[in-house]
Amino acid sequence: MKMFLSTILASVAFSKLACAFVVHPSPQFATSRIISRRTHHPAVSTIPVAAPCGLAATSSDGGSVQLKRIPPEMEGVAIPFVDVTGNSFIECYADSVAEVNGVEYTIGVPCDYSVALCYFDEKEQLVPVELDDDLMDDIFPLAETIVAEEFGEELVLQRTPQTLTLVGELEDDEEEEDDDDEISTGDDEEDGDEEEVEVLISFEHRGKDFNLVRLLDPILLVGKVDPSAPDNRLLLTPTESDEVMPILEEAFLEYHDHEDLVGNVDDLLP
Repeated sequence: MKMFLSTILASVAFSKLACAFVVHPSPQFATSRIISRRTHHPAVSTIPVAAPCGLAATSSDGGSVQLKRIPPEMEGVAIPFVDVTGNSFIECYADSVAEVNGVEYTIGVPCDYSVALCYFDEKEQLVPVELDDDLMDDIFPLAETIVAEEFGEELVLQRTPQTLTLVGELEDDEEEEDDDDEISTGDDEEDGDEEEVEVLISFEHRGKDFNLVRLLDPILLVGKVDPSAPDNRLLLTPTESDEVMPILEEAFLEYHDHEDLVGNVDDLLP
């Protein structure tokens, strides 16, 4: 086994999760177990700020949608988003709340860094290992051990639902990366399903190279209130995801397009 650190930026084609969708250049949506409390607040500010009044709309399939900013008292509060099938959870900061046909959904961003374990395929494309893949069962304990040995208590790798997370603080590299450090993993004309990642650790296992990468595009999770524990949110089931996620994606895009328009108008006012 060999291991080395790097800060190479690469593009990686991620399959869209059952409870996830990608909104470029805005955050991507996704739908574990984190024990330690968080004191840091990751780049929630990178998410477009929405107007407090919200936006009411009707989706293309006729569904009623209302999207609004969370109340001030919920800002910065860690909320467990629970995966009932895996009896695990991932903590998130709420960003906004959407109501679809009378059901309220909370949209949140993970409290910790979203990461993935990947490998290069025969086409030299960086491919993520699916969370429920047998390969993940094989390499995750090794990656977890490497992170612990390299960073000690500063960073902890967690196998959380929908996305792996890295608990702790990463030092931001203030120096700009050279163009030679960029890895293209697909045709530039077909990069709609690709995103840029930062390679944190590379290691070899059973004759194959793997990379632990940080996802640079924010991931947004969607959950609904847990009736038995109102402070928690339940991640969507595959059936719920198929019904709700397209509606939420459409509303989210319209919501932030509206906010951009309002912001541009405000800039023109004296």
